[in-house]
Amino acid sequence: MPKLVTSLFCAICILGSAWLPSVAKAESSPSPTPAPPLFDCKTEQAKTVPAPVDMVQVLRDAYALEDDRHEILFRGPNPALDQALTALFDLSVPKSKLEQFYTMLLYISRYTSLPGDGFALDVPKVVNLLLSTRVFSDPDVPRQIAQIQLDRKDRARPHYRVVFDKPEVRLPLNRGSGFGVFREGMCQHAKALVFYGSFSFSLAMKNESLEAYDFENVDLWGTFGSRGVVDVDINYVSIKSVDFLKGNAMGLVKAKVSHKEFDVNQHSFLLELVTRFVTDKSVQPIDW
Repeated sequence: MPKLVTSLFCAICILGSAWLPSVAKAESSPSPTPAPPLFDCKTEQAKTVPAPVDMVQVLRDAYALEDDRHEILFRGPNPALDQALTALFDLSVPKSKLEQFYTMLLYISRYTSLPGDGFALDVPKVVNLLLSTRVFSDPDVPRQIAQIQLDRKDRARPHYRVVFDKPEVRLPLNRGSGFGVFREGMCQHAKALVFYGSFSFSLAMKNESLEAYDFENVDLWGTFGSRGVVDVDINYVSIKSVDFLKGNAMGLVKAKVSHKEFDVNQHSFLLELVTRFVTDKSVQPIDW
């Protein structure tokens, strides 16, 4: 037992030092850490920076929102909502499209006039708003949404569930370029978000920053791992939370190795066991 505990501790130390949690796809003999690649691995500069929007159209689409029984969400002009949305799409303040998307959903829950602890939204009206706010670079993505359910029993922490019309939807990051950083002897490259038919999340304000957390059914797909004492490779990472840092397009991301990784790739039992207890935290560009 002491040897097993020691092995687990060493494995956790190795895995926890990676940019994202990693497991061995092919456990190899120790090798010297390679020099950084000649090409530029770092792609922190997002190509999907927030786009200018027509605020008159945005507000028109916001006030047109309805639930699935065609009850209007916002009865009459709301100066607080107008001010919040105008500030959200002000390009002079750095933010990402992803932050705009989640913040807007928080505002819908916060300012709606509808009573009750939850309701389903009218999807076509929401899609119109998503298109006019341009929070998705690819307009085909919001058009694949089939259902949106809002649960706001805890008004300060609304919970959303979004259902797609396909069993799997892949959303390339940064117009297909992804985001990369050279760390732990290799290029960590986040390429796409993968939604498994639906995904859900909760939202809350943390100090002055927005936090999206309790993610389910969404993975980050790419090439992650480490090179050195142990060579490890993984492709699927499960996002647990994103804390959007106020005043810039970076986010504090918490993630674990996804169950999907062990379904599609072969790994040792020990490393599969260890990654259940390893959560990685990293500040990185986060957008789509």
